[in-house]
Amino acid sequence: MTTENYFLLMDPDWAPAEAETVPDFDAVIGVWPLAGDGSVGSFLGNPDYRPRDLNAVADPLDAMFRLAGRAEVRAEQIQLILRDSLFEVALNGDGRPLIMRSPDDVPCVVIATSGPRREQATAPQWRRIDLTELVSLLPDRVDVLFNPGSPVPFRLIGDFIRESLLMSDEQIVEAYEVIRESLGDRRLEVVPWQL
Repeated sequence: MTTENYFLLMDPDWAPAEAETVPDFDAVIGVWPLAGDGSVGSFLGNPDYRPRDLNAVADPLDAMFRLAGRAEVRAEQIQLILRDSLFEVALNGDGRPLIMRSPDDVPCVVIATSGPRREQATAPQWRRIDLTELVSLLPDRVDVLFNPGSPVPFRLIGDFIRESLLMSDEQIVEAYEVIRESLGDRRLEVVPWQL
């Protein structure tokens, strides 16, 4: 995908100084590449972004988990974000996924959704992966614990992760339709950069 344009996800507390014509990259949480045909690529987190405080959202998946904790998102929304996300898997000393017990005592593979969330967890190594690789690394009867050191750790069962990867084209279209219907009159608003 040849890309020249991006949708930027900005820190919600950022505001341009009068002299700024472009946003300071440190205030960009990440980007979605936009191809010439209008298709949008996977979210790419900014490794230099640091949330304003430990409780601030660090990436789209982190935001989705917070909304899920308040029952403000549907499972389909989480599945669609998982399918288009890159995240970091914690590895033990020999390069295998680090498995630890969740707060409710379930064995889990440890995942950080972004650099800031990775810094809040401890592991000998980390590796960037997508959903396909996560499913290939996920043992049977093991769940996934996202952002274990963050203010909002979130556990998803292993079968939900696998089902997210195995969604058919029809299921993906259905999931987008469910989201559109749940939004009603509310829509994503893209605000052009203006001074």
